[in-house]
Amino acid sequence: MTANLALIGCGAIARNFYLPALAKLRTKFGNIWLVDPSDHALSTARSIVPGRTASRLMDITDEIHLVIVATPNHLHFPLACEALSRGADVLIEKPFVIWPDEGRQIVKAAAECNRVIAINQTRRYFPVAGELREQITEGAFGALKSIVHREGTRLVWPFESGAGFARGSRRTGVVMDFGVHVVDFYHYLFQPKWEFVSATHDGFCGPEGLAEISLRANDAPISIRLSRYHEQENIAHLFFECAEVSFDVYDSVTYSVHWKTGKSVSIATDRSGNAGYGKLAEQVLLNFLAASERREQPICDAASSLPVIELLDQIYHQAGLFPASLGAA
Repeated sequence: MTANLALIGCGAIARNFYLPALAKLRTKFGNIWLVDPSDHALSTARSIVPGRTASRLMDITDEIHLVIVATPNHLHFPLACEALSRGADVLIEKPFVIWPDEGRQIVKAAAECNRVIAINQTRRYFPVAGELREQITEGAFGALKSIVHREGTRLVWPFESGAGFARGSRRTGVVMDFGVHVVDFYHYLFQPKWEFVSATHDGFCGPEGLAEISLRANDAPISIRLSRYHEQENIAHLFFECAEVSFDVYDSVTYSVHWKTGKSVSIATDRSGNAGYGKLAEQVLLNFLAASERREQPICDAASSLPVIELLDQIYHQAGLFPASLGAA
């Protein structure tokens, strides 16, 4: 029997990521419900994937087996809990929660009802992530010494709502936007013991757009700079005992290794053209479906994502304010 699916939230991430992939994988699902309070959002979603519509999950009388939560961040927790109460397996857009206690509650609830909570941490699906993780686990580069990560560009994402930019919005800035991707990527590679060192950002009167973060991962220092104002270097440098590994943070397939012996190589992990945004969306959905059928483990589940949320919570609690002269750097 094919599973009925409800996509909750039909805004930008649904239009650009989930809906095109659902259209390609349509035969793998039963009834598809599109859920959003906006008639305009529902109309646009139905033009991509024909489906039944509802303004709220509670209005659906069908049995729902799978739920995708693609709403603003603060709604992830209550909607995931509602989906679990209906016996559904759930895929939640990143960050899966904004408060660690909510994350712990979801992990506990999912375990108690034997349900899957998968998280869309897309960078775990990058071919470069899988290959680097394997190389690091095998000790190919030696022990990690340090990481320097610089990421940012002028924000042009087509948000359906501007709620995340309101003056009183909480945890909707660059730390919870880019930062959750960056920290999760390194968490996936190293599974480290994290230690907060320091952080500064410019968001004390609203969502932050610039952040400098210093951490330690298994005692190795990590320096992260994030911006959604201006283009950054967008390069990561991972320094190991035997080599330096570098990659463009937006290139999902290629990395370079500069060995201490003087040899340098550039490695393409995928030459098939299957690592684009659309293919990543299909991989996320296929992994979620396989996990719900107990054929695979989720590439990212709530339990493996929770340490990242806990670290981001520490960053927000202990961050200082940028000097005014650096606020738009």
